[in-house]
Amino acid sequence: MEQKTIEFLAGQAHAEQVRITAELDAALRELDTEMSELAEVLRVEHIGPGVGMRDMQAEHVFRLAVRHHVWNVTEEGWGLKVCDGLPNGSLRPMWPIYGVARLRKQQLIQALPEFFVGLADAVRDAGKDETPAGRRVLSIAAAFA
Repeated sequence: MEQKTIEFLAGQAHAEQVRITAELDAALRELDTEMSELAEVLRVEHIGPGVGMRDMQAEHVFRLAVRHHVWNVTEEGWGLKVCDGLPNGSLRPMWPIYGVARLRKQQLIQALPEFFVGLADAVRDAGKDETPAGRRVLSIAAAFA
């Protein structure tokens, strides 16, 4: 993923209003792909902030999570997904980050800085911050700071 894509997403994350556009959707698809590749190499689990519906005070219902996800009997793998955050949901993957609806997409984008701070900490705690994939996560986190 190009640095300009990260900078675009970081700019949106810090903007007063997130603009939901085709460019944003494409950037989220690129981020999804890169996070799947990095997560597969690092294998560091991180449960990030909630992205449930803020207007209903339900942020805790869905969470950003990097882990090994099982979509169905034929699809599984490491990556960043929006997961069921309720205790009985077992962090079941619900959507890829680019696949959420417009209102949740705004919240997801705004949650990315906090998410990447936590992921960078998890990578450091796992002792993987000096690997190429670890350095890339730290670089992405710095761009969102």
